[in-house]
Amino acid sequence: MVQVDLPAAFTIGQVFALLSKEYLRREERRFANRLLGPFNVFMSCCYAPVGMFLLVGWPAWEVMYRTAWVEQPYDRPWAAAFYVAFGVVMVLLGNVGFILGHHWLRQGRDRWVVGGACVGAVLTVLPFLLRWGIWLRVGPYAEVQGGGGYSFWESPFHAAWLGVMGYMVVTAVGMGIWLKVKGSRLAP
Repeated sequence: MVQVDLPAAFTIGQVFALLSKEYLRREERRFANRLLGPFNVFMSCCYAPVGMFLLVGWPAWEVMYRTAWVEQPYDRPWAAAFYVAFGVVMVLLGNVGFILGHHWLRQGRDRWVVGGACVGAVLTVLPFLLRWGIWLRVGPYAEVQGGGGYSFWESPFHAAWLGVMGYMVVTAVGMGIWLKVKGSRLAP
């Protein structure tokens, strides 16, 4: 969901900076450090595609049924631009989290990075609480607003959601382990 994926991207940047702290504390180059490239590969090939897949497949669900205009991007440049901007902003916010985490780690403010990750995590969960239950219905905007749609737990949505979330979790854990190991061995 857009409202969830964006703060989660920032949170991932902060957490991955924490996992890389041994290297980042020694590295002066904030915009050209040796872990930023692999981090961006993760964000653009593993994280952003998950949100994009859900937006393309279930656009009204992905915006938590706030609007119907995202459902029909064909021949509508603003709706199509929204899809592209969403992908770009996910990667950008991940970078903001990682680079800001790097900056704070260089200043010895590890608690700020932990705090940033916690604030990001709260902002990630908050939309679920504020719009409790709306995400348990899947379907076009008008159908769900009229009380229809089908359950989150039904296919094809649930199977697709499990598949892309599984992909993201496995790649995120792998990337986190790689950053932790590489960050402890890598010289600036």
